[in-house]
Amino acid sequence: MSHDLRQQRRPVRAARGVSPVKVTVAVVVSGVVVVALFAAGIAAERFSNGRPADATATSAAPAQAAPRKGDPVKTDPVKAGPAFGEAVRDGKFEFAVTRVDCSSATVSLKRLKRTADGKFCIVGLTVRNIGDGSKYFLGRAQTAYDTSGATYDSDELAGLYVNGGAEAFLQKLGPGEKVSGKLVFDVPERVQLDSLELHDSPLSGGVKAPLRDRHGR
Repeated sequence: MSHDLRQQRRPVRAARGVSPVKVTVAVVVSGVVVVALFAAGIAAERFSNGRPADATATSAAPAQAAPRKGDPVKTDPVKAGPAFGEAVRDGKFEFAVTRVDCSSATVSLKRLKRTADGKFCIVGLTVRNIGDGSKYFLGRAQTAYDTSGATYDSDELAGLYVNGGAEAFLQKLGPGEKVSGKLVFDVPERVQLDSLELHDSPLSGGVKAPLRDRHGR
């Protein structure tokens, strides 16, 4: 042969066509990989923005120190009761203590005289009807308390003497009317009265009025 074999050109093969099935599989696999990477990125972002922040917030919260021995104990403020002479109310009556005198062991009216077993504590009191109807105030329904909590009923006969022979509180009060008088209590000599429990009727709940100021006098 006159032609050199090295100079012969080999026939060019036609390019093989890509199978549609292989293309579809490759696309699906690529999509799965992309979705998996995207999900992993979201999880990593949540982890970095969530758990460490929570841990930081928890660690940043100030710890409450335990009370030490000798520290003052905090208590809620207690509402103060009425002061001496301040008006108090029970039912349809308003009361105000005006004076307390425990300096005498006897009371008298003209030639009549009454002596206490201990001493007489004479309590000046005003009573006003704050209701819309007439009502009686009864002196015998009132009770005195000493500093130990013992109770004393009023001495009605001694009350007649100090009120000039009349029961100052045994009268009917109309709406808005006010009466002043004295209640008398026979108490042991060394006893100090602390408060008066006042009632608009024998069966009412009652209200306490102090017989001493806040300094105990």
